[in-house]
Amino acid sequence: MFDEFKVQLTTFDWNGVSGLTNILMVILTGLLLYGLKQGSNNIKESSLSRDADILRWAMTEMDLLKPAIRILTNAHKIRPYCNCPGEHIKHYDCSWNKEELAAAQEVSVKLQRIGYMALHNLISRNHFMNIWGPMYLSTWYSLEGWVKHKRLDLDEPLTIENGAYSRIYLEQFAHYCENNMPEVLVNNERRRFNLPTLSNDRKKPKLAASKIFKPKKEKLNI
Repeated sequence: MFDEFKVQLTTFDWNGVSGLTNILMVILTGLLLYGLKQGSNNIKESSLSRDADILRWAMTEMDLLKPAIRILTNAHKIRPYCNCPGEHIKHYDCSWNKEELAAAQEVSVKLQRIGYMALHNLISRNHFMNIWGPMYLSTWYSLEGWVKHKRLDLDEPLTIENGAYSRIYLEQFAHYCENNMPEVLVNNERRRFNLPTLSNDRKKPKLAASKIFKPKKEKLNI
C-alpha cells in the first residue's frame, strides 16, 4: 500500500521554508524588542515614582521642621550661639536657652540625614535645592557656631578639610547650595544674617573632603 508513496526531497522547495523561517525570526525579534522596551519603561516609571516619593518625604520633613528652624533663625538674629570674637574656642558663654538648644539638636540631626541623601543622590539634590535651598542656607548660617562648638566638644577639628566629621553632610550640602544657587538668592540670605555677600569669583571652593563623602554627579531626571 505504501510502496507507491515516496517523498522526493530533491524537488521540495527549501527556499520557501527559509523565507518562512526568516519571517518568523523577524516577528520574534520584534516581540523581544517590544518586551525589552516595555520593561525599560516600567523600570523608569518605578524609579521616577520612588524618587518622587522620597522627595515628598523630604519636603514633609522640612515642613515639620519649620517651627524649629524659625526658633533657630530668630535666636541667631537676636544673639548668636556663642560670644567667640573670632575663631571658636572651647571656653565660651552659650547665649541660647533650652528651647533653642533643643531646636538646634533636632534640626541639625534631620538636616544631616537629608544632606546625606541629597549628596549621594538618594534624593534629587537639585530639585531639593531649588525648593528648600534658601531655608537650608539660613539654617546653616544660624547653626554654624553650634556645630563648630559641638566639634570642639568632641575633640574634632573645626573644619571638614582638617578632618571634622560631626554634621559633615549638613555643612557639605549647605556649601553645595551656596555654590549652585543663583547668586542673588545666596546673597539675600547672607544679608539677612549680616554676612558679607559673595560674588561668583569669591564663592567658597568645594570642600576637599574624603572621597567617601564626596558628592556624586547628578543622575536623576525627574
